Amino acid sequence: MDNATLRVGFGKVDITPPLAAAYLGFHPRQVPFEGIHDRLYARALAAENGDQAIAIVSADALGFSRSIFGPGRDFIAEVREGITQATGIPADHIMVAATHAHSTPQTTDLHDLLGWFPELADWLERLKWQLVSAVTTAWQSREPVEARVGVGEAPGIAWNRRILTTDGRLVIHRDRPPNEQVVKEPRDDRVPAVLFRGATRRGALFGFCCHPTTVQVQPLVSADFPGVATALVERELDLEACLFLQGACGDVGPIRRTTDFEDVALYGRSLGGEAVRQLALQDARNWPAMAPVIAAGTACFEVPRRELPDRQALEQEVARQRQRLETATDEATRQEALGAFRRAFEPLRLCQLGEGPVPLEVQALRLGDVLLVTAEGELFSEFGLRIVAESPAPVTIVVGYANGYQGYFPTRAAWAEGGYEPSVGPWTRVDQHGGELLTEQAIALARQVWDGG
Repeated sequence: MDNATLRVGFGKVDITPPLAAAYLGFHPRQVPFEGIHDRLYARALAAENGDQAIAIVSADALGFSRSIFGPGRDFIAEVREGITQATGIPADHIMVAATHAHSTPQTTDLHDLLGWFPELADWLERLKWQLVSAVTTAWQSREPVEARVGVGEAPGIAWNRRILTTDGRLVIHRDRPPNEQVVKEPRDDRVPAVLFRGATRRGALFGFCCHPTTVQVQPLVSADFPGVATALVERELDLEACLFLQGACGDVGPIRRTTDFEDVALYGRSLGGEAVRQLALQDARNWPAMAPVIAAGTACFEVPRRELPDRQALEQEVARQRQRLETATDEATRQEALGAFRRAFEPLRLCQLGEGPVPLEVQALRLGDVLLVTAEGELFSEFGLRIVAESPAPVTIVVGYANGYQGYFPTRAAWAEGGYEPSVGPWTRVDQHGGELLTEQAIALARQVWDGG
């Protein structure tokens, strides 16, 4: 391995959807976009050292459920298969990640996208091939590089949405209390950043942990603050592409809860500025290059599904409230029926997603001194911090919303406390032990891949 050469390439593809695509909302409020505030992209990296190869594609997207094509198809498997056919990279060495931006199309199975919008099937098929194309471009453009890594911090952007205060209160999804009142607020403000410098091209990746919910449930397409941050880094450092990797942000969101694009720019510039600083320092100080080590592994397993409500009763209630909605003659009645409809439909959607154990995958990719470890959904920050702490790598980046979407993974404490994340709906499929089981699998795999590399 001492004589190996690290070869890396980058790709970037515009994946801005047609306005006919449905944006994130609540059923039955699934409506198309009305305009484009900023464009969406899929950014990809392909790396090999003559012995092993890996690929990462990170898309400005809510997430990618394996089942969004419908029964009998697996979106992630099909993306990986297309990449393998084009590049030869093994499927289990390919990461398909999303930034979790909320002003993007509904590409998770929180709702039945093609059931409500069958005309979007062609667009979804095209999106699959756009992700493949981004990696193919990266593979075809690879060249010898030096890779360096640094870790900064970006405080002031994110807060934990479940804060324990000095008087014993749990502050959930409200304005952040003053620091002197905070007893417990787990979050990860790190900005790990990797620069790849070749003779003719340069690229980068960086991570951060915060829900891109600065704007959401609104009709303009936007990549939210990760889009601003990555564009800033690419522009200031003249990069082919800069990948943003979302972290374990299941209980972490922006401090200022608005739907203001000025805040999107504020957060994006703050985060992107720290990434620029870290990446620029790696050049200015001539940091030592990482060894050209590449390794990869995946682990597939099952965790218990949460207890499901009475499906038949929910179906009857949904039908009753739908009838009320259709026959309502005044706004007050309509709003009351809409609320009752949602309260029944969301648990029903949970039931529709299946019974029995929840299948999961974790993946670990090693690139020099950096280890990327995935979670198939919205991992709470305590779990992400534990993976980082127990990882053998000098720099570990936990990547949420990768290789599928299985909802939230709350801590057992959060299950006892209640609140949105563990409530009954399609956003949380696993039981109270699911997050711990995933974390243990991720740590074990991280050690295995690191030792094997």
